[in-house]
Amino acid sequence: MSDLNRFFSGKKSSEAESKLKSNKTKPILIDRRKKAKSLTDLSKAQIIELLKPLMVEIPGFAANLAWTRQKILPNNPDIYAEELASELSIPVLQAYLILDQLASDLD
Repeated sequence: MSDLNRFFSGKKSSEAESKLKSNKTKPILIDRRKKAKSLTDLSKAQIIELLKPLMVEIPGFAANLAWTRQKILPNNPDIYAEELASELSIPVLQAYLILDQLASDLD
């Protein structure tokens, strides 16, 4: 029976079923043996470390980083994250990470 006939008849081939079964491994998201931490249990630094990989994936992060390096910091080298966030219309955490990244680049 051809694949097209199997599709319309509703029968599944054993090869297709075995491929589907082999690909259905679930990732382990939570280790049940450990007590899950809530956000209130984490320090500010730990939360920032958790969010760093996500923030750099935000569209425009690289552009905001370059804009801050080239245009904003030469005029105002002591800018705070809150000021940068309001100037670029971005979240404060993103502004903090931009300033943190630029400070680490200078070191």
